[in-house]
Amino acid sequence: MRTPRCLALVAAVLLVLAADPALSTGPAGDGGPISRRGSYPGGRYLIEVPARWNGGLLIFAHGYGGAQPSPLASHLAANGYAWAASSYRSGGYRPDWFLEDTLQVRNLFIREVGRPRWTIIHGQAMGGHVAIASLELHPGVYQGALIECGAIDGVGIADFYLAYKAAAEYFAGVPLLDAMESPDLAARISER
Repeated sequence: MRTPRCLALVAAVLLVLAADPALSTGPAGDGGPISRRGSYPGGRYLIEVPARWNGGLLIFAHGYGGAQPSPLASHLAANGYAWAASSYRSGGYRPDWFLEDTLQVRNLFIREVGRPRWTIIHGQAMGGHVAIASLELHPGVYQGALIECGAIDGVGIADFYLAYKAAAEYFAGVPLLDAMESPDLAARISER
């Protein structure tokens, strides 16, 4: 039941931003919908703009894994908001790189679609780390953020997970650290 509350929170933030005249400096779209996918130096990107774009843009910073659309995509489109996302340039945990990749996809949006009236960054898990770092290091770029389950302490959380896996490997006698990406990892652990 957290999803309806999250959607209500996003809707409230977007309404406040849309109503603020100081943030209403960019053009709203009057044309048809725009859907773009492609590659750029920061990885693969997705851009979606609804037919009646209200000028608001949500940049989605995903968690650990590949490129994916914003989980709020249908809600955003139905309410006139555009969104964009990036796959990032690597599969590791590099929020410093991914922050730059996220800025690049926003700049790509500006070049291809136009300057938004305002931009919010939405980060999940590792994307939460990207979002909080973006707000701290580039305060004028984003007018707000929605951070879900954000890994916002960076190295501390990575150290915790590594220590947890090392302890599990030691006690279980299963080489977990070398096989974390292995598709048969769960079966190997169950056998032991």
